[in-house]
Amino acid sequence: MSEVAVSIPVSEADTAKRQQILDGARRCFLAQGFDGASMNDIVNEAGVSKGTVYAYFPSKEKLFATMVFEDKRRHAERLVVLGDETRPVAEVLRDIALKLVTLFQTPESLAYVRLVVAASGKFPEIGRSFYEAGPAYTIGKIAAYLETKMADGTLKRRDPRLTAMQFVDLVQSGVTKPCLFGIESMADKIGKEAVVDSAISLFLDGMKA
Repeated sequence: MSEVAVSIPVSEADTAKRQQILDGARRCFLAQGFDGASMNDIVNEAGVSKGTVYAYFPSKEKLFATMVFEDKRRHAERLVVLGDETRPVAEVLRDIALKLVTLFQTPESLAYVRLVVAASGKFPEIGRSFYEAGPAYTIGKIAAYLETKMADGTLKRRDPRLTAMQFVDLVQSGVTKPCLFGIESMADKIGKEAVVDSAISLFLDGMKA
């Protein structure tokens, strides 16, 4: 029995235990909110001891911030996959835009945003974790792509990062706020493809070299 335990790399065991805690915490936070979920709840949901939780995360705030960062970064990495960057700009941006709108409309994504907004008033570091892992990462990737298209003369020369921010805001216009407040969004009314196509058209009309 002891020989089997020794054969399992410690790093793998640590990683699995840490993920077990994060998975349990996620279920608690989504079900009860940041304030409602206690460390005892997380311990019970994760199926580990309280000492084990604190060995990995010194506080509920740190646990939540870590969970938010890692989950949001994972989503962002899947979101901003540009594929063949030699395609027409409209095609590349349309793919990204559709993913943005689709992701934001999912119940889990909305629940996450509401959770983070509610907790960030007391704990700004949680808001920073969310923003750096998701929006800032996404904007950085889009900005890098736009910069290459500005450099080759396809698009007007502008500040790439500001332009990427404005692109994301334009794509989510009529979707983000209605979804957050439980109101029918433009994507619900006319379809996400129509929303995205309108945003791409407006954006490229202003950015054509």
